[in-house]
Amino acid sequence: MWLAATAVQAAAAATPADPKRCEQLHAVANASPGFVPRYGAVVVGAGRAHLHTAPDAACDSGKFLIPKDRVTVYTPYKEWVQVMFIHPKTGEDTMGWMLDSRLKTTGTMGPR
Repeated sequence: MWLAATAVQAAAAATPADPKRCEQLHAVANASPGFVPRYGAVVVGAGRAHLHTAPDAACDSGKFLIPKDRVTVYTPYKEWVQVMFIHPKTGEDTMGWMLDSRLKTTGTMGPR
């Protein structure tokens, strides 16, 4: 399943999405069950796990996480989840959407 998702993601990345469409999709997805920290997770798999501005492979933000990075998972939407990554050295936080298949749950932080 991960390979199929990666292939779709790679194909969509070649065609940039309309920023307005990504903003609209983000608003719809973010309104789903509400913005609540749900659980902690760690990035798994090989290579970069790209972050997106909305839950769509075409909405690549240009940012990525690597295996073993730890995140807080917020909003689920279809096969996507909104995550926050806090850099362990700088403390800078980054938000984005990524495929749930690239994460392994490490612990519960709120209602799922």
